[in-house]
Amino acid sequence: MASNQRYQTPSRASSEQSAHTQLFSRSSSLLVPPATDSSVSSTPNRRHAPSIYANLPNRRPVRNSSRATSRTATQSYPSSPRLAPHPQRQRLSLRPPSSRASVSSLSSHHEDNGSNSQADDMLSSEDADALREIIMAIDMKDNGDLGCAYYVAIDEALFLLEDVAMSGLDLVETLLLHVNPTTVLISARVSEALANYLAKGAQGIDGNRGDMRSAYILRNLNSTDFRYDAGKEKLLGLKLETPGRQSLLYTSVADDVVDENADWGGHENSRQGRLMRLGTSINLDSRLTIGCAGAVLGDLQRRKTVHYLPNDPDALVAFRIRSIEMFALFDSMFVNADTLVSLQILQSEYHPNSHQRGPNNSASGAKESLSVYGLFQHLARTPQGKLKLRQIFLRPSTDINLIHTRQKTITFLLRPGNAEALVQLSNELKKIKNMKSAVALLEKGVDIPSRKMSIANNVWASLERFAAYSLRLRDSLRTLPGSEKVAILKKVVEIIQPLPLCQVGELIGQTIDFEQSMERGRTAVRHGVDANLDELKRSYDGMEHFLTTVIAKLRDELPEWARKYVQNCIFFPQLGFLTVVSLNPETGKGNYDGEGLNDVWERMFAAEGCVYYKNRQMKEMDGHFGDAYCMIIDREVEIIHELAVKILAQRDAIITASDVLGELDSLFALAIGCGQYDWVAPKMTTQNVIHIEGGRHPLQELVVPSFIANDCYIAGGPSDQDQVPSAGSPEVEQNSIEHPSTLVLTGPNHSGKSVYLKQIALIVYLAHIGCFVPAERACIGITDRILTRIATRESVAKNESAFSIDIRQVAFAMNFATRRSLVLIDEFGKGTNSLDGAGLVTAVLDHFTSLGPEKPKVLAATHFHEIFESQFLVETPELAFGHMDVRLDLDAPTMEDQVTYLFQLAQGRSISSFGSRCAAMNGIDQAVIERAESIMLMLVRNEDLEVVCSKLSDAETQRLEEAEAVARTFLEKDIKAPPGNGKNSGGTAGWYRGILGQTLSPNNLTSSSDLNAS
Repeated sequence: MASNQRYQTPSRASSEQSAHTQLFSRSSSLLVPPATDSSVSSTPNRRHAPSIYANLPNRRPVRNSSRATSRTATQSYPSSPRLAPHPQRQRLSLRPPSSRASVSSLSSHHEDNGSNSQADDMLSSEDADALREIIMAIDMKDNGDLGCAYYVAIDEALFLLEDVAMSGLDLVETLLLHVNPTTVLISARVSEALANYLAKGAQGIDGNRGDMRSAYILRNLNSTDFRYDAGKEKLLGLKLETPGRQSLLYTSVADDVVDENADWGGHENSRQGRLMRLGTSINLDSRLTIGCAGAVLGDLQRRKTVHYLPNDPDALVAFRIRSIEMFALFDSMFVNADTLVSLQILQSEYHPNSHQRGPNNSASGAKESLSVYGLFQHLARTPQGKLKLRQIFLRPSTDINLIHTRQKTITFLLRPGNAEALVQLSNELKKIKNMKSAVALLEKGVDIPSRKMSIANNVWASLERFAAYSLRLRDSLRTLPGSEKVAILKKVVEIIQPLPLCQVGELIGQTIDFEQSMERGRTAVRHGVDANLDELKRSYDGMEHFLTTVIAKLRDELPEWARKYVQNCIFFPQLGFLTVVSLNPETGKGNYDGEGLNDVWERMFAAEGCVYYKNRQMKEMDGHFGDAYCMIIDREVEIIHELAVKILAQRDAIITASDVLGELDSLFALAIGCGQYDWVAPKMTTQNVIHIEGGRHPLQELVVPSFIANDCYIAGGPSDQDQVPSAGSPEVEQNSIEHPSTLVLTGPNHSGKSVYLKQIALIVYLAHIGCFVPAERACIGITDRILTRIATRESVAKNESAFSIDIRQVAFAMNFATRRSLVLIDEFGKGTNSLDGAGLVTAVLDHFTSLGPEKPKVLAATHFHEIFESQFLVETPELAFGHMDVRLDLDAPTMEDQVTYLFQLAQGRSISSFGSRCAAMNGIDQAVIERAESIMLMLVRNEDLEVVCSKLSDAETQRLEEAEAVARTFLEKDIKAPPGNGKNSGGTAGWYRGILGQTLSPNNLTSSSDLNAS
């Protein structure tokens, strides 16, 4: 059964890639119907397809026979058009001639060694080249978010990666290693780090990169090719569909009118329908990957246009895509945006006033709201520690060894003897800054990035402090008893190299004069570093005394009447020495400009009542002393540049030390948080079980006076590779009747069902990041995915109703779940007709429980009690019922006191949701509640609501009887014409008015009523 959990990543040569395909886990797929019947061969390169695929391993393991039958049924479609046979033509290669030559030589080399596969023997070099083509698109943002999609020609399949947050080039290297692409597409606006990394491994002019004969072709595309909207439209244009003829046409008011007489032909004519179908098997929230898929599809279309003429039959099957599949990195748990929001794992909170928000993410003013990540974020002391902690929460691991390593670290740090050292080390980490930004600024030649940053916090000060504090922290960790047995502490001691960091600290301390730098507002060099610089500084510092002597000598040479106007001699950087003369306000000129001297006084400028002149003596001083200030600045710049070169020589040592301290800080934050919240270490196992005793919700318990803990024990489908528990191991038991795979919760509103579902998922999630969990005891099996149908994220930007979003979430869970997945379904079906909702819930739960060995772990909550009363769902070994217990006191004087919530999980199902009691507790009017309860009782008794609701009340009955008596009395009257033949109109009216008065008199009504009764 383990083969069902891991699929072989399609690659250039399947036999060569079989050893590397364990990295990826397979998900759902959408099948594209073939353009021709299976009996018609349209392309020459498929002439020998049976021989090729006969030698390939099975890439699509099936769960059961029914699914295998459905997969087989997709080989032919009644609606697929048949193409007439046409002359066969060789499929053009997708690679340039240089690449073809390299592949041909490579194939010849294999033939000489006798290791060529049977498929390669039967194909020409160009056919084999075309079948081995893998086109891959990668996009990574500056914050590390990564998206990837690639097309495999031999399988005619498009693979999409779940967006990975805060990744790095190590993941890109992993993708390149296991996908082994022939062509890599990147955006023109991709991050510089990714572009440089991919360029190193790309092909050169000769088609190779050094000894790498399998190097890929690197192509830069316009950034518009990677747009999310364009990629989604191209995916919708593939006309993906499921096996069989379509029996339902999806349309919406946003779509164009569909011709009623048009033959559907198995295709969805509604764009909204295709979007809904696509969203059930592809995570449309992976925006970067969808954009990459659009780039791959656009590249395929361009190749098709170049290599094939219009109306060429071969173009119908060339670059064809039969299936689309999503995959995730094998060593990380899949968690989509719906799960993150539903479980409140990460949740940003913005300022309510939009004017207080910044223009971008870095200055948005957002803060972490009440979330699981928020419980630990403030405990991380360093910027890189916060980033690493967020990365840990975004990428829960399925590597049990990594999980155990983190648990051992937290356990070691939480020992009573290490409590004081943990606090001290955490405080030391406050002084550590992220050196990546400092080194990046140093590479740009910037030491003070902004005016807001003081000299005391510039790049040089940060580097000096980092070197000192990191070495001090390393020494503290070495003296910690038992630190050599803890992986992260040992890693810190090994990675932080004392010699390079000591050199960095000493070089900066011996070169930079921070006191003088703060006085001058710029970086200054210490005395004694350079003799020429020291001499220049001495000359410049003695300039004031020197200029006093100069002005005295100059005045002696002037006429006596002019001496009072010459005020001073001054030195201006870049202008040199100048003579200052007072300004004549009447003429706007200087009071003296060299009269009586054999010299020319050149006016330079006037400012603040003075005129500045350049004369012969000033020019001589310029020639002798030069621009001393600029010379000092230039020399200091040279010295600082030399220092930067020496520091950047230790760049790797600085950055690796900064990163490992960030990793240490993140684990310190986890340890401190686990100690503060009194969490325990879960036992991780490869058994497909979730066994929790005394589990608590990590957020809910912080906001309520007291929290009631609950247990959980469910088990997914077994596997032969699951570890077999020892005979005396009580915590890990074999899957049996006592351990169902699906637990359905019922109970009153406000009784804690949703909190229970979320706390189980959060405990599983926290266990997979290597953290302790809020429980008394827990045994968690490795879980590859957490899929939820809890929160409905509605938006006016989405052309979907709330129920449509719910349906899409459930469909995605059904298509994407494996036996190691955890599925949460909370009140599914409430957004539509109650009968339809009950039927959908029943069918979905029955689907999960009937998967046999492939059944996932499912937790569901519902208020559809009729599915239990009608025996649509019954307890089985795979399906168990539970409810949140309450205590009823119907004799309580107020309705609010009639139901007491115990928040305790109990076996069996609840008999009612007590919705009216919950409504009374929330302020609904008593009359409305009584009316609701009366209608509810009628429904329980199967009464006809139309007949019952048409029954009159006593007051209405009495009024109706009175009206009937008046009518009968009036009809019994013998009304004659008024006397006088109606000549007097006033008398006529009075005549008839009197008759009506007699008719409406109480005596007549009473007698009429008595008559009716008789």
